[in-house]
Amino acid sequence: MTKSRKQKQKKKDFQKKRLKVGKKADKASNHTDTSFVAKAISVKNQHLEHETDLSKRLSLLRHHNVTVRRETLQEYQKHLPSIIKTQLMTPLLTHAIPLICDDSKIVRDALIELLEEIGNLDVHVLILHCNIFVLYINMAMTHIVPRIQMDSTRFLACLLKYCSEEIVRQAWLKLLNAVISVLGWGLFGNNQASGALQTKKRDIKNTKVHLDVLTELIRVGCSDMKAIAAAEAAAKSEDGASVDIVSNDVNNPHMIPDYPQPYEYLKLFARTLKNKTDIQNSAMPSSSSMTNQDLDSRRAIFEEKFLQKIDKQIDTFIKEGGECGKSANNLKQLLADLFT
Repeated sequence: MTKSRKQKQKKKDFQKKRLKVGKKADKASNHTDTSFVAKAISVKNQHLEHETDLSKRLSLLRHHNVTVRRETLQEYQKHLPSIIKTQLMTPLLTHAIPLICDDSKIVRDALIELLEEIGNLDVHVLILHCNIFVLYINMAMTHIVPRIQMDSTRFLACLLKYCSEEIVRQAWLKLLNAVISVLGWGLFGNNQASGALQTKKRDIKNTKVHLDVLTELIRVGCSDMKAIAAAEAAAKSEDGASVDIVSNDVNNPHMIPDYPQPYEYLKLFARTLKNKTDIQNSAMPSSSSMTNQDLDSRRAIFEEKFLQKIDKQIDTFIKEGGECGKSANNLKQLLADLFT
């Protein structure tokens, strides 16, 4: 009996069951019920107005697609009023500043618009990141790609518009030498080949921008901006005699500096490597940061190393005339006012 029963059970495993119409098949022996009932479903909010969500888009600034990089910059520009006072600005500028050397012009244009908007909202954000700006602007000015080198002075013009004092204090001589090399004059340094290349491929529109930036850089570096600002404030006031130019010293008896890290040029807490070429070549003292701090030192170095050679170069632009001739004439007038 037992043997026949086992045989019947084995036959059941190999028999094909006939299903009736409208009747469901039997569930398998290893079937698991996965159905559940929920009273409510919680979905995470995904609006871009939140800082946490915007921080996730920082990696898109390094995307391989040009359109993605540009649209990401424009997206951050839209939300600048809400994030300008948050901690997101430092990582945003850290990821965005390297785009100064981006291959695409539309990305560089979007970056300039972003920096202009930041400057209009809060100038101190740009001031706190001037050291990174100087690094990448100088890198763009010595770039091997001509179009990146041509657009480098546009970023410098943006910084001179909002934080000229900090730029002059950190790297005035270095940027002055770089702008002269971009113009193709090749007065100093080892960028003679690049200067000759730019002279052959000189564009009128870009050359005008270079000359205007050079004029502004010389003006802020060789002029006492605080005295000029105090004089302008006195002229605009109703009683100009009541405004004292030396009032800053009276109101600040403890001589608290107006900018952060006033003794940074001493490099007490920084490790620097001495370069033999900088020690041997004393013709261009751009490596010394102490010369950028003092107005008299900047004027003396410019008058000794730059004045005569720049004066000769701008005479050729004045003879050619046009937009570049006007900019060169403005530069010549500035040099005459400062050093005569």
